[in-house]
Amino acid sequence: MTIDYLTFSNFIIDDIIFPDGQTSMNTMGGSGLHALVGIRLWSDKVGYAAAVGEDLTAQHRQALEHFGLDLTGLMVRPGFKTPRSWLVMEWDDRRTEVSRTELADFRRMRVMPQDLPAPYRQARGFHINWGTVPEARDLCIELRRNNPNVTIVYELATSNMGEPAENIQQMLPHLTLFSPNIVEALAITGLANNTAPEAICNTLLAWGAPLVALRMGAEGSLVKAQNGEGYRLPAVPTQIVDETGAGNSYCGGILTGLGDGLNLLEAALRGAVSASFALEQFGLPNWQKPPTQEANKRLLWAKERAEPI
Repeated sequence: MTIDYLTFSNFIIDDIIFPDGQTSMNTMGGSGLHALVGIRLWSDKVGYAAAVGEDLTAQHRQALEHFGLDLTGLMVRPGFKTPRSWLVMEWDDRRTEVSRTELADFRRMRVMPQDLPAPYRQARGFHINWGTVPEARDLCIELRRNNPNVTIVYELATSNMGEPAENIQQMLPHLTLFSPNIVEALAITGLANNTAPEAICNTLLAWGAPLVALRMGAEGSLVKAQNGEGYRLPAVPTQIVDETGAGNSYCGGILTGLGDGLNLLEAALRGAVSASFALEQFGLPNWQKPPTQEANKRLLWAKERAEPI
């Protein structure tokens, strides 16, 4: 078994309530799952490192396998239930997430580095959205010890927002690319809300990140390297069904680009295209094989509109 790319993150079941009272229950979600949507668009050797409870249904497992994911890294925790959340959607696009899993249980059952199957450890690239920042830093160090050329894309979890800035500064040099959204970036740096996106990237580069991809929702993204190379990319237009997970999917797409040896612009274009596919449904897309022709069409659209900075 060969795994090229994987997420080391989480798996959550969402019960969604829409503004008109309709519901979508038992929808697979979590940042890890959404990142895999972005990865799967460009790779057919994809692994999932996360933890679930004994109650994970055969239907959910089959859906993941049908999507083309290897599940040897999906750990079943005896005595635990799969993490679950309510998602309440409003007419004005606001959403409220209410976790139905105690934080202590979520942490106790989470996937751990020792859970990684041996083939996963030799993957080309990891998407990491897990643990405290020091825990994630130690994971990166461990991965690089036996796989020095591994590509690592890291994004913060909501629970990381209160951590000291020095934790993040100590983490960044161990990454290939750091990708916060603009709200997260302003929060961790303490910069003013009106700070220009490029200045935000420059701060994170000064902190030690080799590459930064700043995600800005409908405003697209900005990517920049230590050598000053940088680009502004538009958000790829599509029919938006759910905005949840687009940023995670962006990270998955750019991960495969960097891991496949593409340049910064080409890798970032993959991220932008991946995000557009994540917007089109709740949870997993219904395709078994990636829609390569449509992906390449969107790639060309974004490339024609990308601007150097």
